[in-house]
Amino acid sequence: MARRLAVSVGFNGTPEQNKALIERIKVAEEVGVEAIFTAETWGRDQFSLLTQVALQTSKIKLGTGIAPVYGRSPGVLAMTYATLDEISGGRAIIGLGTSGARVIEHWHGEPFEKPIQRTKEYCEIINMIIAGEKVFYEGEVFKLQRGFKLLFNPVRDHIPIYIASISPRSMEVLGEVADGWMPIYWPKSKYREGLAQVRESAKAAGRDPLTVECVASLTTVIEPDLAKARRMAAGPVSWYVTNMGDFYHRMLTRNGFADEVAAMRKAGEEHKPAPFQTNDALMAAMGDRLLDETAIYGDIETVAAGIEERRQLGVDLPIIGLPAAPDLKTLERTLGTLVS
Repeated sequence: MARRLAVSVGFNGTPEQNKALIERIKVAEEVGVEAIFTAETWGRDQFSLLTQVALQTSKIKLGTGIAPVYGRSPGVLAMTYATLDEISGGRAIIGLGTSGARVIEHWHGEPFEKPIQRTKEYCEIINMIIAGEKVFYEGEVFKLQRGFKLLFNPVRDHIPIYIASISPRSMEVLGEVADGWMPIYWPKSKYREGLAQVRESAKAAGRDPLTVECVASLTTVIEPDLAKARRMAAGPVSWYVTNMGDFYHRMLTRNGFADEVAAMRKAGEEHKPAPFQTNDALMAAMGDRLLDETAIYGDIETVAAGIEERRQLGVDLPIIGLPAAPDLKTLERTLGTLVS
């Protein structure tokens, strides 16, 4: 039986490149990859790609990783997911998150207010709509009083909701309303601790805590040149700690990396990296411990072992970037190794 694995994909290339991407996703489905997750920033929308994939596959699950709880109303998202679930025969996964103030205020034009409460209300409203209920809802953010009801019957009365969350309060809310926890750059030694926090919140809310999964985004670099692999793996976490708001450096500080984070942010001010890259100053500030806790890098066997280690540490469904490969046969072998 294949080990559980999901892949994340972008939708940023030319139309021809995106057709090639769908062929690579079809290979992932054939070898037993469980799900794909799409991201969305200020380029192409993620639901267009998911719809294309739904029409050309039959088994792989289709998730957003993530759809922000701004820019689209909970009603629009519920309609969209219900439609995707219908097209795909019940394979949709709802992945939600808050994004950040820069994107929400300067792309979507909405104030970045009450993000955690807003996420909770999105989950509750979407669940009501998918369940076929008339929507009467009195929240802090949304007040829906006319009893609208979805005009078609969804193929399922519940679509799983996963929430990207790395702060204590948002993890508490997640446990109350969601089916999965989607951490990113979370230290591997802290998965059990984080999942225990989420599940304790679920239990306090009267839910079965074991139904809340850990669906973690992992930084993986398959590259036999170890020095090159190490530098490639350090790029994303360097960028997020130094340039992507306060969520990530605060999370790593809480989880025992205060010295490394402070040194990285100082180095980032003096030697700003290019997006999703690093430099010698940042590499030195980060050190081996933080990098090895937040990334997996090396040859295919090392990466496969690192993913399995995280499964053993509490990750139910690991998400990795779709591996680069020169051709479909190589991709098939690579993914086959990671799920076998």
